[in-house]
Amino acid sequence: MDEMFITPANKLPGDSIATSDFASRNRRIYDIDFLDYLSVLNEFNCRLLRDCMVPGTLPFLVIPSPTVELVFQLCSVFQLPPEVKYLALEIFDRFISLHYIDLWAHTYGSSTDRYTQKKTWFHTASRVKKQTLLRILSSIQIASKFVFQPSSMSLKHVRQYLLKWGHHYSLMSMYLSELRVFSTLDCKVPMYSMYDFTKALLEGLQYWANVSELHYTTEKVLEFSFLERDEIYHRYFRMSTNRWEPIPQERLQFANMQLNRFLMASSVVVSSLYIHHLEGLGPNKASEILSELGCVNSNDIRGLAIIIVELILGSTIVSTSCG
Repeated sequence: MDEMFITPANKLPGDSIATSDFASRNRRIYDIDFLDYLSVLNEFNCRLLRDCMVPGTLPFLVIPSPTVELVFQLCSVFQLPPEVKYLALEIFDRFISLHYIDLWAHTYGSSTDRYTQKKTWFHTASRVKKQTLLRILSSIQIASKFVFQPSSMSLKHVRQYLLKWGHHYSLMSMYLSELRVFSTLDCKVPMYSMYDFTKALLEGLQYWANVSELHYTTEKVLEFSFLERDEIYHRYFRMSTNRWEPIPQERLQFANMQLNRFLMASSVVVSSLYIHHLEGLGPNKASEILSELGCVNSNDIRGLAIIIVELILGSTIVSTSCG
C-alpha cells in the first residue's frame, strides 16, 4: 500500500490556485474551454470559503444526515435531476444557518431578562422546526428553477404534496416561503454544487482515460458522502491529528479543508476508482491528476478516499489499485 500522509490541521491548503500557471502547463492536454470552466469553479471555491468563514457560519453545521436524506427523497418524488438535489442542499444549508443567526440575534437582543430570552427562543425554535419541510421544498423549488427544471416543481405540485401529509398552506404562503429563503440568502444562490465539481473532475480525467463507466459509481459515492459527511470528516480529523476531537481553534482551521470542494470531489472520484476498477487508470494516478486540477494534496485525496471506501465496504483497505 502506498505510504499515506494526511495534511495536519495546522497545515491546511491555501484558498487560491495558480490557475494561470496551471493553464500554461496544460494547454496541450486540456481543452481551453475546460480550463476556463475549471478557473470559474476555482473562483467559486475560494469565494465560498471567504463567505462562510467571515460570518462565522459553516456548511452542514445544522443539516444532519436525516435532513440530507429527506432532500434526496423529495427530489426523487418530484423526479428531479441530481443537479437539483445538491444545489437544494447548498441553498437550504445557507438559509437555515443565516436564519438561525438572525433569530438568535433578535431573541437575545430584544430583552435582557434571561427567562424571557429562553422562553422566546424555545417558541421561536419550535416554530422554525414546524416550517422545516416547507423551507426545504422552497429550497428545492429555487434550485429547480436555476437548473431549468421548473415544470415538476410548481406551487400547485408542492401544495398537493404538503396536503398529502397534512400540511395546509395556501399558495400565497408557499410563495412567501420561497421569497423568504431567497431574501435570506440576499438573493445570492450558489451556482455550483459538489455535483458540478465532481462532473468537472471526471471530465478532466476523460483526457487521460475513458471514464464513462465511472459516472454511475461516482454519483452513488457522492450521495453516500453527503449522507455520511460528519463521520467521514470525523475520521479524517483523527487520521490527520491522531485525536478524535478538535479544540475550537483547530475546528476553524480544519473547516478550511472541509469547505474545499475540490478536495471532497476529488476524493469521491478516487473512491469510485477503488470500487470500480478501470483499465489504465487507478486511484494513485487519478489522485496525481486531480491534485493538479484542483490544487490539493494527492495524499490528502487518497486519505479521504480511503475513509469513504472503508465506510462503504465496512472493512479496511489493505492494498490499493495500481496506476
